[in-house]
Amino acid sequence: MVGSTFLLKLASGSFGPFGYPVWVAIAAVVVAHIALYHTRFGVHLLATGGQAESAAALGIRTDRVKIAAYTISGFCAGIAAILLVARIGSAEPQINTSLLLNSVAAVVLGGVSLFGGRASILGPAIGALMLTALVNGLTLLSISAFYQPLAVGVIVVLAALIMRYQK
Repeated sequence: MVGSTFLLKLASGSFGPFGYPVWVAIAAVVVAHIALYHTRFGVHLLATGGQAESAAALGIRTDRVKIAAYTISGFCAGIAAILLVARIGSAEPQINTSLLLNSVAAVVLGGVSLFGGRASILGPAIGALMLTALVNGLTLLSISAFYQPLAVGVIVVLAALIMRYQK
């Protein structure tokens, strides 16, 4: 099966010091940074996310921007799904549902407001690295996998509280 060999190479192959998933993540961060901070679409996206009514008053077609943002988000979720299937070796709807909490936690730890108005590309990437280090550290300390999402949740709540009172 050609697809199986591709997924196996994607999951276990490497280029230089990093595996292919790391290179995909680096490419995604670079493309997202360029798109968000160096294109007209990025300006429109930030304006729509910060205050949709004001953006519409400026002539930005906020409905189109939202549809494009959801489309890009779906595309990125599809790439993440391919990487996850390659890593695990099977596809199931309930595979690793804790990744949802981890993705929100990475965004919050990265300093991005969940209510709009503040955006960053590098922040969530660094948040994801910190979260990975936390989960790996808990695993090395033999903390049960059942308690690890609790630790992640506590970190998210603390980060959200810190962000709220910094304003």
